[in-house]
Amino acid sequence: MRKFFEFQNAAKINCGEAALLTVGKELSYLGAKKPLVLLSANAVKLGVKAKILNTLAGCDLKGIAVAEPVPAEVNLDYARGQKKLYLKGKCDALIAVGGDEVMDTAKCVKLLLSQELDEILPIVAESAVKGKSVPLIAIPSENGSGKEANGFVEAGEYYLSSPVLVPDVVIIDEDVAMAAPAREVAACGAYALANAIEAYVESEEPDVAGIYAEKAISLLAKNLLPAVTDGDNAEACRATALAGTLAGVAYGAIPYGPAHALAEGLHSVTGEPLEEMFALTLIPAIKRARGKYEDKIKTLYYLLVGATEYAETPDSERADRAVASVEWLLSSLHSSGNLPTKISETKIEREQFGAIADEAANKRASITAFGPIGKDEFIAMLNDAY
Repeated sequence: MRKFFEFQNAAKINCGEAALLTVGKELSYLGAKKPLVLLSANAVKLGVKAKILNTLAGCDLKGIAVAEPVPAEVNLDYARGQKKLYLKGKCDALIAVGGDEVMDTAKCVKLLLSQELDEILPIVAESAVKGKSVPLIAIPSENGSGKEANGFVEAGEYYLSSPVLVPDVVIIDEDVAMAAPAREVAACGAYALANAIEAYVESEEPDVAGIYAEKAISLLAKNLLPAVTDGDNAEACRATALAGTLAGVAYGAIPYGPAHALAEGLHSVTGEPLEEMFALTLIPAIKRARGKYEDKIKTLYYLLVGATEYAETPDSERADRAVASVEWLLSSLHSSGNLPTKISETKIEREQFGAIADEAANKRASITAFGPIGKDEFIAMLNDAY
């Protein structure tokens, strides 16, 4: 058992039917009357922008400022520009709508405003303080990473972790969170599953993060495939979106693991979408974990299939069944959402494996892991994923 751990879940989560309608109440509670809304280009394209603005139009506000679509990669010049827009427009809250790029950008804007700075580097060197109040409401439209509910931000070469960055409220509305095409929903689901499984495997008593991870795994096992195959299944879509947030909270507390390091390495070297890389790296990571966490992998089977099937399975077969269950789910996502689950199904070449393994071995998810992960292990995982 660990002698010490840290866990924070400061974000309030509003999830359920018509959850978006709670945004006015939350702004009022936060004392905000003029929010600055940050949206991804995808949220605009999918019609989410119109839903958000229509909802805000019915709230008791003094005005609404809307930023230009957030760039696909976090851009500090853009964040500085939104800081100026916020101050010039006398805004008093941020609303972030979209995926990772929006959540990271909104956190950067919040950081620059709260610390009253224009650069990230001094904050990295000195660490953030509570500073000026800048309320942040996060409304995920693609929520595989769970960044809408944790205090982590990646801004170019900088990786920051601070309670200052945790949004005040997360609003999970299935009509917003599941507006994306089936392949994106499948990829975000695989990303969330990797967050949950690696956080669960690496958690130890009495870490609270493991509880969030367990719930996320169970929700994804039951609801991810129905959400991908039937976008009108409100219950499955809602549960899948919630699982993504819970998994992000869990992984935010335990941010390391081979599936993440290797997915980030694949993305860095090949430019393939990060969220799609977890469907390639999760199975090799689970297989690797068996050597150290055999009992955890057996219990993972319980979370995936439930008590009855788990009880009917001999103990000696449970770890194998856990791997097979995740393989089946990913294979089903491949069939239903056209999500690649093998490297051979992508344009990635074996000749790139050395460079990918080098990148993975230098990622934070690898360096900070309890058991260091080296280049040779990553190459073996890549061959397994091929």
